[in-house]
Amino acid sequence: MPNSPSPTLAYLYRRFLANQLLRGVSPGRFLEIGVGRGRFFEDLIHRGFHGLCLDLNPELIAEHQRREAFRPRAVEFKARNFFTLDGRYSLIVAFEVLEHYELDMDCLRKWVELLQPGGTLIFSVPAHMRQWTKNDTRAGHARRYEKNDLLEKLETSGFQIDHFWCYGFPVLNLTYPLSVGLSRSTTTERQVGGCGDARMTDFQRTALSGNRLFPGFSGWLFRELLWLPWLHSQRMFLGGDLGTGYLVKCSPKRH
Repeated sequence: MPNSPSPTLAYLYRRFLANQLLRGVSPGRFLEIGVGRGRFFEDLIHRGFHGLCLDLNPELIAEHQRREAFRPRAVEFKARNFFTLDGRYSLIVAFEVLEHYELDMDCLRKWVELLQPGGTLIFSVPAHMRQWTKNDTRAGHARRYEKNDLLEKLETSGFQIDHFWCYGFPVLNLTYPLSVGLSRSTTTERQVGGCGDARMTDFQRTALSGNRLFPGFSGWLFRELLWLPWLHSQRMFLGGDLGTGYLVKCSPKRH
């Protein structure tokens, strides 16, 4: 599995687990919201999916378009707000997106609307307000989630849960301070134009979140093969509530 150009250990573990959740999901048209610099769409292509990747930062979208220009066009990349979409998708992926929206219920209801009957949503959010750091502020997060609150919001917005995992314990809990230290402050970054949304806490911070100090060092340190034993070992804790994030697979309720 190729790494992100600017990976984190949380990214590696999230991607590792998301591939487990893809088992049993039939290939079709997918939508990835907030692609950032991630490469999860490559895993989807290898599984036979085709679709659309969105991000609010047009510079990141341009990077993907240049990088993918000479490959078969299984994926489109657009700097577009997902609230403006009106198509239907068999799979929606949204890693570390929902926490950027004050009106997160609006997002969940829109995702229900964008899913085909029997479709699948796989998403992640940071867990536990007690784990709030300057990195959350810097990234423009509205909140970190608590398990019962997130379950209630999913139920209210029309989802049924297939898997609800709390990931990262104990390794990510211990390495998170390092990850925070490697994050680049957005306060000195240039302004980013794009398709912001009034539902967000801070579009500028959101569009620039994920920037890393020393990307070459991060790329060397956070290689999947280096961490693979830990990725497997943490699976025994997924049913608990001790980790740093939630990873959810759900689908619209059948009426």
